[in-house]
Amino acid sequence: MRPLGCTLSGGLVFFSPVINRVLRLSIPFLLGIGMLLVYYSMYDYNTYLELASLSFLYFIPPAGKESLIPAAIAMGIPWVTICATLTFIDIISCLFMLWNFEILVLIPFIGPRLIRLMRRGRDVLSKHAWLERLYLVGLAVFVFLPLQGTGAVSGTVLGKMAGMPPIEIFCAISIGSALHSFVIGLSAYALNKYLGLNLWYLVAFILGIIIVISIVSFLWYRYVGIDCQTDQS
Repeated sequence: MRPLGCTLSGGLVFFSPVINRVLRLSIPFLLGIGMLLVYYSMYDYNTYLELASLSFLYFIPPAGKESLIPAAIAMGIPWVTICATLTFIDIISCLFMLWNFEILVLIPFIGPRLIRLMRRGRDVLSKHAWLERLYLVGLAVFVFLPLQGTGAVSGTVLGKMAGMPPIEIFCAISIGSALHSFVIGLSAYALNKYLGLNLWYLVAFILGIIIVISIVSFLWYRYVGIDCQTDQS
């Protein structure tokens, strides 16, 4: 059995680079399919469709844990289930990034976005040196923060830029994502059960905030950013 650190570095097999690459590309998808099959065997068909739909929505901005977890609880899905689901998706996303980063940066649509994340990561590391000093704990806190752009993908890119070993990146992403998910899930469950809050109102409020922030950020970058670049030139 190969050491975990070597495996997380991408050394799944040593005798065939082609097989190794196929495994790197396919295992995260197989883990995701396995998760859906487990839910298909555990829950009724409607609940399974809801879980599958929320899992796919998780990859589409501005959907995130802050909106999807309260929405799932409002739909009657156990809060532990949706929290575990989104945490597992973050974990397999981290694995896919660790194993295939050098290929992803070459893909036309995905590559430019990863390059932007790397530039943003450099800015984050320059402004928050404690992230680089604390290594695993700092990256876990970064992933835990309930902000846009602090998820598993951005965290993996930031960890690679900080020179962290893959096993530390994997542990930090797993810990940060789990804490983030379960804090949100437990809070939403408590608000609904003990205070009688209609979670759909909370979902609408959160999505409204995200949309407003996204519009303001776009306008700021579109106009203020261009003005700053013009002044510098």
